[in-house]
Amino acid sequence: MTDAKNHVSINPWVVLAVICIPVFVGSLDLTVVSAFLPELIIDLQLPLQTALDDAAWILSGYLLAYTVSLTFMGRVSDLVGRRTVYVACLLIFIAGSVLVATANQAPTQILYSIYRRLGERPDIAYVNLQALIAGRIVQALGAGALVPVSLALVGDLFPPERRARPLGLVAAVDTLGWVLGHLYGGIMVQFVHWHWLFWINVPLTLITIGLVLWALRNVPQYRAEGRFDFLGTALIVAALICLNIGLGANVDISSSAGNFEELQQLPVYFVPMMALAAIFLAAFVFAESRVRYPLVNLSMFRRRNVSSGALVNLFVGFCLVIGLVSVPILINVRQEDARALTEAALEVGLLLSTLTIPMALAAVPGGWLSDRIGYRWTTVGGLGLAIIGFLAVWQTWTFDISRVVIGVEMAVIGVGLGLTFSPISAAVINAARQTERGVASALVIILRLIGMTISVSALTTISLQRVNALAALEIGGGAVDPYQAVDTYARITVQVLGELGLVGAIMCALALIPAILLRQDAPEN
Repeated sequence: MTDAKNHVSINPWVVLAVICIPVFVGSLDLTVVSAFLPELIIDLQLPLQTALDDAAWILSGYLLAYTVSLTFMGRVSDLVGRRTVYVACLLIFIAGSVLVATANQAPTQILYSIYRRLGERPDIAYVNLQALIAGRIVQALGAGALVPVSLALVGDLFPPERRARPLGLVAAVDTLGWVLGHLYGGIMVQFVHWHWLFWINVPLTLITIGLVLWALRNVPQYRAEGRFDFLGTALIVAALICLNIGLGANVDISSSAGNFEELQQLPVYFVPMMALAAIFLAAFVFAESRVRYPLVNLSMFRRRNVSSGALVNLFVGFCLVIGLVSVPILINVRQEDARALTEAALEVGLLLSTLTIPMALAAVPGGWLSDRIGYRWTTVGGLGLAIIGFLAVWQTWTFDISRVVIGVEMAVIGVGLGLTFSPISAAVINAARQTERGVASALVIILRLIGMTISVSALTTISLQRVNALAALEIGGGAVDPYQAVDTYARITVQVLGELGLVGAIMCALALIPAILLRQDAPEN
């Protein structure tokens, strides 16, 4: 088949700029809600005792649906064409935005009437919340597919030797979106009601649809042969849902948690959910090896760059969480009173930006380096830089560490991890056949999200046990009441946070093994 670049009448970089707009908006909405959760809880008149746990599903429901959408929409774009899927996803995102903006009106009335017909009279505040969560899930089903389809479009628009830089740009825009979501939401709610944050999505997305249709009008719509694998989709979606619920999907990795006691431990349903996840995953592998047109062609993983790139991204996701969680905890355990905790929110945001903004910006030079020195050495260099940053955290974090040192160390880690985004994406997508680019692009994102989910759950449990064990040794006796030894717990917590730096360095070192296996192969056709 003729390459896409011979059919495009406008500069492919212009097309890329257009498709990056909805990627940014979708990722922005991933974290925007966290900025006005307290106001939302008050508006819905939820009881404070359970409000935070219940409202957390506004965030985690979006993330879970976002991940679910990733699993199959890449394949759908392979079957029916990128443009069709892209526009359909934007329309779904608009529908979700309208549902969220009007959640306390028609959606709540419809949902409440359904409850009444079932003989129930639920609290109207919780019906409002359920309607809002449902709207957020619809939003995410549309937004989740935008990144993999955009990555696959890069494969359609650019020849293999020129894909690394545009892939880096998509990764940078996606990362900047969820990084700036808190700031955007925090600023906007100072001037408008939170409903308008979702109404704004409607005209913006409609304009984007027009731009996308114009930009992609001459881009050939490659369509793979075959049919959609409904059984495989159901099995892998079930496995991911069980995995996320079992590991505690309602942990908000971007929140400014005050201390380890406020972070969740493994839920009581961890074992049954993880067992179900393993069963569904095994069934998925069994089914995919026997259907003619699988959702994921398992033979893809026989290609070195696909398996190696996916594994590196799993480690990158795991390490990313260490920075996202450690900084908020460190800042908050150093505060002396509740008023200081409120003021610490700004400090947390600023220090987290020293990690996330360099990480997003580094994705672009990561593509430039991939073109010149290859996937392997760009990825190895990025991981090496991250190892240096994590080792510095391990050696320097004390209760009195300065903000400047924290910021420099986070920037080093952010640049290191950011440099891996482009070469990993390029290695996996270039190793995939033309009819598999959508699936391959989704794998890039899914493995990173799974790594982040595993990291939150595992590190929370391990760190809590470590803090309590060290405190018991130092203070003596059995169980120790943290309120009787606040200073000791605060100092030990910071010590354990520093030890997470060593964990990050070890995980990055392990990621070097599959990274070294990456090679600059000719792409599949």
